[in-house]
Amino acid sequence: MGVVAALGWAATLAANWPGHFPPDAISQLAQGRSGVFNLWHPPVMAWLLGVADRAISGSPLFFGCGSALFFASLAALAIAARAGWISALAVAIVAASPLALIYQGLVAKDVLFADAALAGFACLALAARWWDRRVPRAVLIGLAMALWVLAALARQNGAVVVIAGALALGALGGAPLHWRRSIGVSAVAVAAMAGGAILASAVLDSRSDGQPEGARQWMTLQIYDLAGAVRRQPALPLPVPARLDRFIRGPAAAAYDPARVDSLVRLADWRALLQRPGPEAGRAWRGLIIGHPGLYLAIRWAAFRQVLATPDIQACAPVLVGIDGGDPKMLRAAGLTARDSPKDDWDGDYATAFAGTPVFSHLAYGGLAIVLLAWAGFDVARGRRALIATAGLLAAALAFTVSYFVISIACDYRYLYFLDVAAMAALVQRLGLIGQAGPRSGRAHGARARTARATDSKM
Repeated sequence: MGVVAALGWAATLAANWPGHFPPDAISQLAQGRSGVFNLWHPPVMAWLLGVADRAISGSPLFFGCGSALFFASLAALAIAARAGWISALAVAIVAASPLALIYQGLVAKDVLFADAALAGFACLALAARWWDRRVPRAVLIGLAMALWVLAALARQNGAVVVIAGALALGALGGAPLHWRRSIGVSAVAVAAMAGGAILASAVLDSRSDGQPEGARQWMTLQIYDLAGAVRRQPALPLPVPARLDRFIRGPAAAAYDPARVDSLVRLADWRALLQRPGPEAGRAWRGLIIGHPGLYLAIRWAAFRQVLATPDIQACAPVLVGIDGGDPKMLRAAGLTARDSPKDDWDGDYATAFAGTPVFSHLAYGGLAIVLLAWAGFDVARGRRALIATAGLLAAALAFTVSYFVISIACDYRYLYFLDVAAMAALVQRLGLIGQAGPRSGRAHGARARTARATDSKM
């Protein structure tokens, strides 16, 4: 298992080195090099890119470590459940998928988030297997919690991973009939991880450029939804200042696209409106939700459908390779040069060949995740405690996906990458379990081992 995963990692390094940088990653690397962060994107990635850049210029170490985490997690989930050779074959197939072979070379917070979240649940699965070994268990649980905190810091809606991880940890820490103890363990875990995330955020935010990016992000979502609502109901009342009312009813409603907010961002007045974000758009947005819930749900469903089903996948940036050359000044600040090499073309062609197939289908992975979650729940009830971590992983991925119903403003394929890799990792584990008989439990296994040793000592 480990050999196959290592070969997959080596293939990923060979295919993508020194990594693919879209515009967001270039900006974040420039911030990491300067030590001053803009908070439009979570600053933890800029900081990590800066650390990696100081080790090797251009930060190839960042994607190398992230992809290693991904392949190690696949192997760990299979090992934790004592999966057999079929899992090794499944890891090889996953490694050949463009979602592993090419996407693991993409420098993006979505990939960082997915890898950290997946690795956290893999650590918990190993802890479940070795539950009676206190030191390995404590180390693995501590590592899992640190990885979930990293995931929460890497994505604005990543807190769902912390909650799912804490619930899974509580299910492992409490006996099946002692639900109060499980709740207590989960509560302590949530508090510890929330404290760590708050502390880390405070440290990173102290190095920000002082721009009100959080308020701008919320205002972007609010205007986007209001423009979509007015597009559907032009007579909808908007309790906003006249200038904002004219913008929403005029160019914003005309340019509204449920697939992405870009058409609004390109409008002439957009930057001026967001320069000093105020509460007016927020009040109108809350009025839309409370006063016209059917209309709000309709426009949110239209946007969510684009990111989940990607009906026009080419509009959703399914593949990003090379180093974007659109901003020469930013490239210089990041210490990079634009790149579109023959190897990049091969990477892009390889991934694009799978576009329109189930390989690039969040709906397919979502359906698979639901089936595997139900199956894992059934096995947990039968005593396979290592699958509690798998159930937590799948629940986290599905909850993360559902969160986009509220916040989606673009359909970029990478946004739901976590859903895809969670389903693939759980499938790798499940395939290896096929044919095994009887319940397996890290705790029960340890108890049987102790009983056997005690019996041997009396003979």
